[in-house]
Amino acid sequence: MTLETDIEILRKVEFFHEFQPDPLRLLAFSAESREYADRAVLFDEGDMADSGFVVISGRIDLTRTESGQHRLLMSLGPSSLIGELALIIDTTRSSRAVSVGRSRVMQIRQSTFRRILTEYPEIAVKMQTKIAEQLASMEPELNRIRSELASEG
Repeated sequence: MTLETDIEILRKVEFFHEFQPDPLRLLAFSAESREYADRAVLFDEGDMADSGFVVISGRIDLTRTESGQHRLLMSLGPSSLIGELALIIDTTRSSRAVSVGRSRVMQIRQSTFRRILTEYPEIAVKMQTKIAEQLASMEPELNRIRSELASEG
């Protein structure tokens, strides 16, 4: 793939919509393209998370272990970003990612993403606003859960 093709792939990912051409170019240049066979594991639940993955082709299933079984959380196809939290903070994987059929992904390292936030502080400000809005939108659901737990106790 060419650098311009990689930039176009990243441009389709909602998480990167706010990015201007220069930071997208840096992301694309630094990203690693990876191919996975059917049922290959990209990462496992509990692994250290040091990167995010953009699905280029194929499908990736995210599962979580419950009672010894892998329960499907979601299936993600092209232009999906997996593990965006790992781009921002040190964390562990909360699920397992498995390729369904042959899949191709672009791996973006946390160190690259942090460099972009440092070099392009306007992106950091936009991301902070986006994250704050997402947290605010979860508040009613959190309050509902809190009320249910309080009434059970």
